[in-house]
Amino acid sequence: MTIKLTKRLIDNLQQLIDMKRVSYSAFPQSVRDILLEDGLVVVENRGTRRYVRVISVEALKGALPRYNEALRDLEAARALLAHDTSRAAQASLSGNSKTRGQRSCPGFLVNAYDRLDCMLGGRPFAIDPSQGSAVYIADWESLTPPPSVLVVGIENMENFIRIREQRAFFAEYMKGGETGILFVSRYAFSNDLAQWLSRLPNRYLHFGDFDLYGIKIFLTQFKPYVGEKGSFLIPSDIESRLSHGSRQRYDDQYRNCETLSTDDEELNGLIRLIHKYRRAYDQEGYIVG
Repeated sequence: MTIKLTKRLIDNLQQLIDMKRVSYSAFPQSVRDILLEDGLVVVENRGTRRYVRVISVEALKGALPRYNEALRDLEAARALLAHDTSRAAQASLSGNSKTRGQRSCPGFLVNAYDRLDCMLGGRPFAIDPSQGSAVYIADWESLTPPPSVLVVGIENMENFIRIREQRAFFAEYMKGGETGILFVSRYAFSNDLAQWLSRLPNRYLHFGDFDLYGIKIFLTQFKPYVGEKGSFLIPSDIESRLSHGSRQRYDDQYRNCETLSTDDEELNGLIRLIHKYRRAYDQEGYIVG
């Protein structure tokens, strides 16, 4: 969905980027729902008033051009809208008089702690980044990993970059016949990664935060694409970790996710644990070092 530009919207987005709370009613419901579902903001209750607060400024800034290319530069968008709201101004802002969002950076990131020989554009392509780095795949439609590789999607960038410190942790989740792990992370909340996963025969394991939003992201943005070959990574010790997790995070998410459920009984068990302890746990806790 393309977000329609208005001065009020730009002002409110700038407040979020400045780490300020914005009134819940300040955003049109359609925009608010997009930001909430993509895990970019949370809702805070203060007395009888509700506010929207950004989770990660960098994630929000990276995602905005996906909804409308003009949102890449809020100051430029505000200046032009102040003088001209015609379709000509919209075209000047976005390169499209219908303001259809077009991302300049399609694709996603990949990583591995052992060399993985894949195919890219019909040619051999080795994924073997140095520690502390990753590889950006722009021609994502032509990337083909070996079918025996487990694909692990990581939501948090710190976990994604520091995969070598989690090697023993991930080894527990490989199955017989799987020869390696390809780690992937979507860029700017685009849908390219999910579409790519839908075409693969490989098993997919989703590693996100252990909270209601993390599960909702998997169920709404990944599960429809990966189907039965995809599952949510649930560590064996998650109950003990949830018992001393974040109460505030749970409270922030509860109103929007209190009825969250799935046909996957194992994942429903995780949802019940989160409600039982009324806490959430960050995936960064599984980084060793």
